[in-house]
Amino acid sequence: MIKLHSLLKVGIAVACALNMAQASADQFRLGIAKDLLTLDPIASSDNPSIWTQLLIYDQLVRPSADGTKIEAGLADKWEISPDGKTYTFHLRENAKFSDGKPVTADDVIFSLKRAAGEKSGWARFFKPITGFDQVDDRTVKLSLDAPFTPMLNNLALFSASILPAAQLQEKGDGFFDAPVGSGPFSLKAWEKGQRVSLDKNPNYWQQGKPAVQQASLEIIGDDNARILKLKAKELDAAMDIPFNQVAMLEKDPNIKTAVAKVFRTDLVQLNTTKKPFDDIRVRQALNYAVNKQTLIQGVLKGNGEPAASSLPIMAHHNTDIKPYPFDLAKARQLLSEAGLADGFSATLLIPAGDVTARQVGLVIQNALGKIGVKIQLQTIESGSQFTTTKAGNYEMSLTYTTSDTIDPDQLIGFTAVNPERANALHTNWKSDRVNALYAEERKTPEGEARGRLFQEVEAIVNKEAPFIFLYHQGVPYAYRSNVEGFRVLPTSNYRLEEVRVK
Repeated sequence: MIKLHSLLKVGIAVACALNMAQASADQFRLGIAKDLLTLDPIASSDNPSIWTQLLIYDQLVRPSADGTKIEAGLADKWEISPDGKTYTFHLRENAKFSDGKPVTADDVIFSLKRAAGEKSGWARFFKPITGFDQVDDRTVKLSLDAPFTPMLNNLALFSASILPAAQLQEKGDGFFDAPVGSGPFSLKAWEKGQRVSLDKNPNYWQQGKPAVQQASLEIIGDDNARILKLKAKELDAAMDIPFNQVAMLEKDPNIKTAVAKVFRTDLVQLNTTKKPFDDIRVRQALNYAVNKQTLIQGVLKGNGEPAASSLPIMAHHNTDIKPYPFDLAKARQLLSEAGLADGFSATLLIPAGDVTARQVGLVIQNALGKIGVKIQLQTIESGSQFTTTKAGNYEMSLTYTTSDTIDPDQLIGFTAVNPERANALHTNWKSDRVNALYAEERKTPEGEARGRLFQEVEAIVNKEAPFIFLYHQGVPYAYRSNVEGFRVLPTSNYRLEEVRVK
């Protein structure tokens, strides 16, 4: 005979199991490698900040999920005048912030003026807008004195996020302690160095989305720890899986893996203000000395191709320039011509906890040792690495770039132009010709002529070599088999509004 208290225990156990299942289905936990630095879109350059902001804030328009076009965001339709000098945007009728207040033309004008203001690190992307007019509460007209070809793409950038004007004016920088946006999620808490907790925005304009009630970005700097938590069901998905562990995870029936094709370039920054990196012969020698195919086959397990410049494989990519071939004799010759036949010593920064970066660093260390260049590897926390290179307090640094939009203008400005907000990605290399080409492409209509300007920039960057150009790699990630709808986009971010946990 089954006793009553036994039945109660079974009932309670079943109820608990159902509650746990329900809680799991309502929440999505993503393991990421690095903490964000800020939630202010005009003060951001690091990917963790950018990708988190894209979950909280919306823009007028955004890149499509396949990375081929610009699609509707907060604005469901827009018109561009035939002369390219007037942009009119119509806000969605149901566009609201997470606190329930409607997104208005005033919010758009305030946010874009702020993005173009003195405090903005992205001002040059929005300075061409010389007129901001409210046609009505849901219609905004932006006027330009001259055509500016990247304008629509720039309005899709995170830095063009639309914020509630009244709240930001009232709270100032304190607004970003508990920001309000119109994106799919609202910020519940940011525990620095640990996690970002997000709640579903009940007023999101895409009805029925997000599918989960909560999402959390779990900040786990060590790659192996992130994988163990995924296998232990403490995470639903994990970013930045080391390539040498993808095959192992594929054998687990409860985990799925993918490698996203993204607009990305991996490279080594060379501080051209420090000797001997101020000498083009030294920079070129380092490029000849590193066998890119060894890295791609040995570390990436074939998931990449050699890079010839800092620009990813995207629109207007220059297919005529070739990556530096592996040529130790040429590398030694160039060092000798630079008066460094016996080599030199330098320090290479690599992000702590990143298994792939560590492996790449070791290969580079070994490769450069063959031409007498003694490399000391120095691990550094990723946030500190960014601020250190930005301050110029480094010699060499292993990093990568990704594009936040589908137009090359953003990354040309970020990695090749000086002065600009990153001064050629903190290398402080400068080319007056590149600067002139950058200005020219911004006023040249989209098409082959504009493409040739980008291609000349790439050729100059390739020759001048302010970086060791490594490769264009895919982004490996993994998720549990009960997760649907999670994917990494060509712009390297993840939207999460379509994620379901079964």
